[in-house]
Parts: sequence; structure tokens; C-alpha cells
Amino acid sequence: MSQKKKHRNSKWTLPQDYNRYFYASSDGVFKARHPIGYGFLVILGLLALLLPAIIFCVLVRSDSGWIMLGFAGGFVFGIGLFNFVAIIIKQYLGHWVSILSFLVGGIMMLASWFLCK
Repeated sequence: MSQKKKHRNSKWTLPQDYNRYFYASSDGVFKARHPIGYGFLVILGLLALLLPAIIFCVLVRSDSGWIMLGFAGGFVFGIGLFNFVAIIIKQYLGHWVSILSFLVGGIMMLASWFLCK
């Protein structure tokens, strides 16, 4: 019995099988085909997740506890960026995940910036 791969109807919504993307084995096929490229993909994914938060903290430079709100916002923003990295291994969660991550993360960073002044 062969299983047909389900195609998504829209890039805007979550794919039907999105929950399988969160298992450690979900990217096994890509890892087996591209062992060196997979290492670079992991580094790129970590940079996408953490770099916005780190850059925010470096630019704001505040002793206020509100800086943590900005760091968390940068991480949420990074989730949107990481979603684009996931396109490489065909695990894109949809446009809404990226858009909402950018909006929520951006609002959190903006609020933190105002509160840290």
C-alpha cells in the first residue's frame, strides 16, 4: 500500500499534518540526503530564531527588566523567520504563522523599547 502525500490547498493555512513537523524524526529524509547541508540548516535556523532577540538587546541596552519583553518579542519575531527556513525541508507552516509572529514580536519589541526609556 502506498500512501499519497497530501498537498496543501493554500500556503496561508496550516497543512493538515503540521503536528508531525514537531517530531525529531520529521526532517530525517532531508538529513539523510544532505548530511552536511543539514548542519548548515540547523545553524541557519538557530540564527533566524535568536538573532532578532540578540540584536534588539544590543541596540536597546537597558538595565530595565522590560528588556526581557523585547527579548521575548525578538524570539517570537524569529519564529516567523524560522518558518521561512523551514521551507527548505518542506515544513512551512503557512503565511499566517509568519505574519502573526512578525506582528506580535514587533509589537512586543516596540512596547519594550518604549518602556525601557
